[in-house]
Parts: sequence; structure tokens; C-alpha cells
Amino acid sequence: MTERMIPVDVFGPIALDLTMNAGSIRVVVDPELKQAHMVLKTDATSGPSADAIRDTAVSLRGQNLAVRVPDVAGGMSGNTTIRMGNSTMTFSGGNGVQIINGNVHVTGHGGSKVFVNGREVTATGPTGDAVTPITAIVHLPARSVAAISTHAATTVVTGALARLEYDGTSGTLTAERVGDLEATVTSGSVIVGEVSGPLDINLTSGNVTVGAYSGHLARVNLTSGNVRMAATSQATGRLAVNATSGCARITGASHLDVRRRVTSGSVQIS
Repeated sequence: MTERMIPVDVFGPIALDLTMNAGSIRVVVDPELKQAHMVLKTDATSGPSADAIRDTAVSLRGQNLAVRVPDVAGGMSGNTTIRMGNSTMTFSGGNGVQIINGNVHVTGHGGSKVFVNGREVTATGPTGDAVTPITAIVHLPARSVAAISTHAATTVVTGALARLEYDGTSGTLTAERVGDLEATVTSGSVIVGEVSGPLDINLTSGNVTVGAYSGHLARVNLTSGNVRMAATSQATGRLAVNATSGCARITGASHLDVRRRVTSGSVQIS
């Protein structure tokens, strides 16, 4: 295993700016915690994933922590993702995949290696070249904020973040409680239990679900995909929905100042 501790030599809430294109991100907000701490780890002791952890750029300026995890070989940058139900297929680089009589044929410019859950299973592939998933675990004090940018990582936030900016090309985000939420989703899935502040969603494809919205300003821009949201009686102010296509269903919002613009698709506000 390769493990790297990221030092955070300040006390109190911080602003985390994390870029990590694949793997797993876990953010834990602990109201009893006085000082943030972070760790990056992977199962491999050598190879591209271990190198990526060692080469991760870290910058701490005041209460602002920026972490950039570089892509690894076999990563997911510059990809095309096709969604069918709850499944996704992602294609990156050259040539393609054929399935003939149950056999999988891979051709391309990357040596035609096969990876399952981040581990190389190619018969002739050297063990040391395996791309193992990278996991980032971040513990934050209360009132911290986070900006997370990823292509395909699985992101889980437990506890209450004061603000979350999420930019995901593909992958999933699950968060318990957020003050302000700004989410730009190209594909994938976003599920947030509670949002108590301003809400700004830009969805090109995929699914966004907000269990309980009680803020004072909400904007939903929907090009495709699905948005499900329930407003509470504490919600106030304007709710603006702009749908080019896709489906939005928002309940509990009849007392809000609703503005809607629908080109295609379905928008239901009650």
C-alpha cells in the first residue's frame, strides 16, 4: 500500500479545493474536530497510482487548501460516456471494443490492456503496471467549504458542509447536508439530503436529487437528464427552472416565486 498524509497546519474551518479525476473521495465533517487532516492511499506500492500520489500537488495558503491529484495511466480524461439505465460505458483514446459470441476483443493504442475495478487483468500485463484506485479521505472541522472537480470519482460527503461546489463529468456524489450547493453535472448521479442555502444546478445529463431544500434562492438549468427536488416550508424567494430537455419534478414549492422556461421535456412544480 502507498499512503501519503497531507499536512494541514492551521486550525478551524478550511476551504478545500480538490481535483481528482478517478477513484474514491470521502469527505467527513466533524463538529468536534479542531484541525483538518487528509490522506491519499492506494493498494499498490509502485506503478502509476503510487506515482500519482507522490506527485500530487498541495498548496496551503491561510485557510485555503488546494490538492491536485494527477491522472494515471488508464485514467478517464478525454472520454465519451454512454448511460443505459443505471449502467455506464466510457470510451477513451483509440480504437474500440467488440463483443463477439461472448468474447471481448479490445483494440487501441494503449497496448490493449484490460482493467477490472482498476486492476490490470491482462494475461501478459506486468503486475507493477496495474492501475489501482486512489482513495482520498478528508476530515474537516465544522463550517468548512469544499470545491470538488472530478471526471469519474465516487464522492461521499458525511456531516454538514457550509458550501459545496461540485463539478463532475461522470461518477456519483452523495452528500448528507450542505449549506450552499453549486453543482455542474455532465453525467452521473448527484444525491443531496438537505440544502439550506442558495442552490444552483446545471445538469447536462444524468440525475440530480435533493431531498429537502430550505434555501432562499434556487436555480435549475436542465439540458437533459432528471432533477427531483422537494422544497420545505422554510424555503423562500425565487425558484427559476430552465429546461431545454429532460425532466424536472419539484414538490412543496407552490409558495415560492416560481419562474420557468421550458423548450422541451417535462417540468412539474407543485
